[in-house]
Amino acid sequence: MNISEMRFPRQLEVDGSVEIIRGELMARTSKLWTGSKIDVPVISLNEPMKIVLKNARLQGRIRFGFEPILQKLDSEKKGIINVREQTDAPYGDRISRLLLLSNDGAERFYRHIEQILQAHAPRLLCCLLDIDGDALGQLFTGKGASIKIIMAEHKDVVSDVLRALKLRPQA
Repeated sequence: MNISEMRFPRQLEVDGSVEIIRGELMARTSKLWTGSKIDVPVISLNEPMKIVLKNARLQGRIRFGFEPILQKLDSEKKGIINVREQTDAPYGDRISRLLLLSNDGAERFYRHIEQILQAHAPRLLCCLLDIDGDALGQLFTGKGASIKIIMAEHKDVVSDVLRALKLRPQA
């Protein structure tokens, strides 16, 4: 996952925020697990991002849990393959889905995430949140549930979350 070469949603190119966002994503990265070949951005869950994610959840554009996310990605991949077979259009070559992971998952979990990223590149961007699963669960459910993974499953939400990176407080 080479952030410097990723194609972001078109609306971020149009509004001129791609390079700022790319810089924010590249500022702090980490391996998903000790033997990982992939570096992922590490981001803080700031207030603007929390608002964007909560609104996206109300709109039904956020998906929780490993299995539901994997099923959705696999289903979409089949659709993209069908479109590519019927046309010559470069469909599915931009980031359109965003995985956000808690920072307290097991190594096995992160190994599975790495496989998913490889299978669904280049349309899938993954970021490691600076928050544990319990805090992420509390944010979204208001209860003691632990959430290790969420997916923003619409390009507008992906764009809004990435724009929120620019709004972090400066130290």
